Amino acid sequence: MKALFPEFLIFLAAIIVIIFLFFVKFPPWPDWLVNFFPQFAEFNPLFILLFFLSIFLLVLWMVIFITFADYYFDCWIVTNERTIHTELKGLFSRVLASINHDKIQDISVEIQGILPTFFNFGDLHIQTAGEFREFVFKEIPDPKKTKEIIFQAQKESLTQTKKDDVF
Repeated sequence: MKALFPEFLIFLAAIIVIIFLFFVKFPPWPDWLVNFFPQFAEFNPLFILLFFLSIFLLVLWMVIFITFADYYFDCWIVTNERTIHTELKGLFSRVLASINHDKIQDISVEIQGILPTFFNFGDLHIQTAGEFREFVFKEIPDPKKTKEIIFQAQKESLTQTKKDDVF
């Protein structure tokens, strides 16, 4: 979770400003500006301000959508043999990586800040001996529990491998 998506809070603040602007009386353009640009006399300052605010909101809406899609479409799957990580990179590309549990060397949890501590989310780092040296699962909920789940799956994988080697 990304600290309540600060982009969304900015979007709400901009909407409140737009609503407030409809009730404010704007002074006319300064005389020197109207003399220099006579076209300005035809336009209400409110409409120009609302135009630029609308452009700002459009860009902000796109940032919110991309941030939410990036957060929502990242996926981690823990099986008894491997951990699979799917990450959205941009809107039309995805990275898929998997770690065999027998290659995991270390798992560490990183929780930094007041909000992540209170709401129990943080980063999970998995160090491997494979092709990718480190897998980082960013901003996942309850990373300590996830670490224990992966350790348990790794233990089950190793016991299954030993049973298969005996037979």
